[in-house]
Amino acid sequence: MMRKTGFLLALALLSLTLQGGNAYYVCADGNDGADGRSPSSAWKTLQRVEAAAVCPGDSVLFHCGDVFRGHLRTVSGEEGRPVFYGSYGAGPKPVLEASYAAGSPDDWTPAGPGLWKCVKPSERELGNIIFDHGRQGCARKEDRLALLAGQDLHFTWVGDEHAVYLVSGENPALRFSSIELAERQHIIRINGCHDVCIDHLWLRYGAAHGIQSNEVARISITRCDVCWIGGGTLYVDEKGNGVRYGNGIELWGQTEDVRVEGCRVWECWDAGLTNQTKMPGKSQRNIIWRSNEVWNCEYSYEYWNQGDGAVTENILFEGNVCRDAGKGWGHTQRWNPNAAHLMFYDNTAPTRSFVVRGNRFERTESCGLRLFNAWYRDITMEGNTWVVPANNLCRYHARPTQGLRYLYPDRLDQVHDDNEAEIQSQTVERPLVFGPGRRSLRRFKARFGF
Repeated sequence: MMRKTGFLLALALLSLTLQGGNAYYVCADGNDGADGRSPSSAWKTLQRVEAAAVCPGDSVLFHCGDVFRGHLRTVSGEEGRPVFYGSYGAGPKPVLEASYAAGSPDDWTPAGPGLWKCVKPSERELGNIIFDHGRQGCARKEDRLALLAGQDLHFTWVGDEHAVYLVSGENPALRFSSIELAERQHIIRINGCHDVCIDHLWLRYGAAHGIQSNEVARISITRCDVCWIGGGTLYVDEKGNGVRYGNGIELWGQTEDVRVEGCRVWECWDAGLTNQTKMPGKSQRNIIWRSNEVWNCEYSYEYWNQGDGAVTENILFEGNVCRDAGKGWGHTQRWNPNAAHLMFYDNTAPTRSFVVRGNRFERTESCGLRLFNAWYRDITMEGNTWVVPANNLCRYHARPTQGLRYLYPDRLDQVHDDNEAEIQSQTVERPLVFGPGRRSLRRFKARFGF
């Protein structure tokens, strides 16, 4: 599969050349005052890329092995002449990271007994702290300074000061060789764009989504790595608690003709891969998720569509390998730990040709499939391998497919706790739990026709 993908990408690059598209180069040793038209006159920053007049058929190429801080907004190509964002040179994938380095002792000042303060000029909240590039995990976030209570490696964000407060018995930079403060920014944003190709990039340390799209058509995302994503505050609920978020690759709103293939996604707060929306009248059509690897995310793949007049059709989730749902950094920090390889929240949109085929699902902290209403009749599942030896294979609660109104994507507005009693009260069919083992797998297949 990867050989075929590489061949297709080579053809795409050749097509760009034949169509006369310009190539722009970006290198850590570059110069934003240069023209960017060759490796020897490469640009230096993502800000310079965003300011450039990139046209249909052009390519933007980042030097392999280099790190670029910030975030990137793509621009549209034309049908048959996409804008291509990729790499050049030899070595590891070029890295785009939406974080601030805080690995120097000078980054931290004492703020009280066992408490340290770090100020950065971020535009938005710093929603996660990653130690030693993830080898030492990450800090635990609290909503308010008073909640830190001297707990080692707990932190909070004080927006008025643009400051992170972190509990540590000594200067944090003396404990860790690397500290990254992840900003609540999408690392790559494909909003209102069409005809875009993203290939062979490594996105990490963002406290929102890795790749986020809305109102898109004819998009391909291939051979990308996405990791340590999420942790920023999505909203503050009616009890004053900050609810966090962050998906590896998210397709939101109107989405047509998208392919995500050969990517690796891990350590995401929410889903590794997802297409979802609650916007009225939006279609999600012709989406392919193929040959990706996802591990250590709360959900490997998440789907729901709750907009009035919305439609979903021709979704293919095929040949993916999904491992260790809920074994990532976010599971123990969540208010609602509910890991699943397939998280299918309430879906109220008419759904046609939704196929989950030939995937491998291994290990989970909660269950393999979580299904919240009776739209399963619109799903075709075939040839999947389930290796869930210790936890539930499936939890099913059939709530209505019509007449539900949502305050938040995963909560009904009648009751806001989203606890087991609330879920049961909304169930219109007998809830079912399928445990591990062959007998339960047979019952699972018989019940849902998978």
